[in-house]
Amino acid sequence: MDTFIDKLSQKKNAQAMIRANSAAEAAKMAQMQNQLKSYDEIMQEIRRVNLKTSENVENVRKVLAECMEKLDGLEAEKEDAGNVEQEIAAIKVLLEERLSQSEDFMHKENVKVYRNVQAAFTEELAKQTEQAKATKGRGTPLWLSIVILAAVAADIAVTLIPLVLRTMNYKLF
Repeated sequence: MDTFIDKLSQKKNAQAMIRANSAAEAAKMAQMQNQLKSYDEIMQEIRRVNLKTSENVENVRKVLAECMEKLDGLEAEKEDAGNVEQEIAAIKVLLEERLSQSEDFMHKENVKVYRNVQAAFTEELAKQTEQAKATKGRGTPLWLSIVILAAVAADIAVTLIPLVLRTMNYKLF
């Protein structure tokens, strides 16, 4: 009977061990399923972060493209500014040449006017001298000759002074 009881107890122990192993395996399986669920959740979170990162990458690329366009625009403006400065320098040179030509022309014209006035004055003086000789006793009084001479000098001054001042770029009023 002892053997029978021993066999029975061994059988019971074996069944208990099988049950215990089955329970342990079930617990392990449940733990693994829980771990698998958490891994799935982590993977989904990684996918969400990855999508967000790719969106951010696109946004950063757009911003970088805009910055590059702005930089290119600034470089083009800088080049245009350099071209404008060159054009301004060329225009200044041209204006200086034109001003020099204008000054030369005004000087020549002023000299012509001065000579014409001088010739007219000399001619008028010669006529008055001849008239004075012809009308020796009845000539023009001295005071009238002086007034005429002063008027002619004033006319010359009124004509020449503004021309000279304009060539020198002076303004009276």
